[in-house]
Amino acid sequence: MGSTTQSESDTPGTVTTGELAALLGAELLGPDHLELKGVESLEAAGPQDLTFISSPAFAKGWGGSAAGAAIVTRGIKVPDHDVAARALLLVDDAEHAIIDVLEHVAPAAPVPPVGIDATASIDASATIGAEACIGPHVSVGPRAVIGAHAIIESGARIGHDACIGDSCWIGVNAVVGARCVLGDRCRLHAMVCLGADGFGYRPAPDGQGLRKVPHVGTVTLGADVELGAGTCVDRGKFGSTSVGAGTKIDNLVQIAHNVQIGEHCVIAAQAGLAGSVVVGDWVQIGAQAGIADHLEIGDGARVGAKSGVMRNVPSGSTVMGIPADDGRIVLRQVSCIRKLPEFMAAERSRSGREDGA
Repeated sequence: MGSTTQSESDTPGTVTTGELAALLGAELLGPDHLELKGVESLEAAGPQDLTFISSPAFAKGWGGSAAGAAIVTRGIKVPDHDVAARALLLVDDAEHAIIDVLEHVAPAAPVPPVGIDATASIDASATIGAEACIGPHVSVGPRAVIGAHAIIESGARIGHDACIGDSCWIGVNAVVGARCVLGDRCRLHAMVCLGADGFGYRPAPDGQGLRKVPHVGTVTLGADVELGAGTCVDRGKFGSTSVGAGTKIDNLVQIAHNVQIGEHCVIAAQAGLAGSVVVGDWVQIGAQAGIADHLEIGDGARVGAKSGVMRNVPSGSTVMGIPADDGRIVLRQVSCIRKLPEFMAAERSRSGREDGA
């Protein structure tokens, strides 16, 4: 299947449904000899593709799908299944099982050779850990520390006194500014920028323009943080802008100065967090959401896509809309607004009848 090594089946790059069931510890409903070569969505899958079904809504599409097999969360009823022709693999959680499959078939990322490329510029006072990979045209500043097994891809810039943990991966043209600190196993994708100045200005006393506020703090990332391409995390005015261990941030996200983000949060693309926002653990923030400065987002809260958050969000709550409010209230408001044309037409009709009377 995909880029897997040859299985016990005769055809390289394939896996049988029986082999896959053994790999996942799945209950197999259907033939164990069907050969699968790829993984696809329910709509796009062909007879030799595997797909997955994680909700009853997806299960309804099984009859119209050409997929040869599907991973299914136990308890979901799948109509129109021909047990003689196609296979279902029942697991506790189809979402996690498909991750296991994708990890099994994904091609290994090409790893640069260990050592320092001849075109890299490494300050003599910098420390490079064992078996680190320093790519072409990388720049490492004075007293910077690069951890063991770290990978610094081409064009990246590591500022003075920065500290990169063990097994970190710094992407193409990414910037880790002066004194920024990364925990172990962090992943920065292409063009990430850590440690740019925060956005702070005050009107000049003489009224002639704006006076820039110096930002002398830094940025700290916990272990296993991942930042998507083009994401920016500004340094603190004083103190540190921080991102907790295990947090994953999508592409083109703006994290302003002195923001504190907890552990295991997920922040989707183009979201923006203004200065000094505090985000708890296990928070989910949707794409293009904006959070005003100095607010607190409690543990386990969820912020819907495109929300404009103007006040604190309690732990465990879900907010959406502009300005953001309790999700249930906002959905009722939207429902009422959609009914306004019908309501107004009925009112005009009623008023016309009363006038005629």
